[in-house]
Amino acid sequence: MAALLTNLGEEYVLETALAGVTITIGLYNDTTDGISDTSDLAAITTEPSDGNYARQTNVVELADVSGDWTARTSTEVSFDVTSTTGTVTHYFIMVNFQADDTSDGSATDHLIATGALSQSRDLSQIDTLNIAAGSIGISIT
Repeated sequence: MAALLTNLGEEYVLETALAGVTITIGLYNDTTDGISDTSDLAAITTEPSDGNYARQTNVVELADVSGDWTARTSTEVSFDVTSTTGTVTHYFIMVNFQADDTSDGSATDHLIATGALSQSRDLSQIDTLNIAAGSIGISIT
């Protein structure tokens, strides 16, 4: 028997875990950081730390995209990067929860997902970085 998660299973997992959840989104350079499956937030060393840059929050919506369920940003995510330096290639999604895989003992901020931006961006050359609604998220395929 094949092991699989059906389309209805995908929907169930995302609806019961992520529907309506607020996530925190940041930017970093994966060329330097090289995030892996076992990485947590401390592995991100290239997140901008100057200028107007700040992490942004967004509410997760669910969508069936070509038969695969996706939890994605519900609105555009806009970063004010005025006077910010550095190059970013990826976004990261962070949430605060008590993880069983760590020895935190209490709820802590954790890295749960990353994704590539449409292109590498030198933040010193722009004032705003906008990422379209639905472009940041988690898909179960």
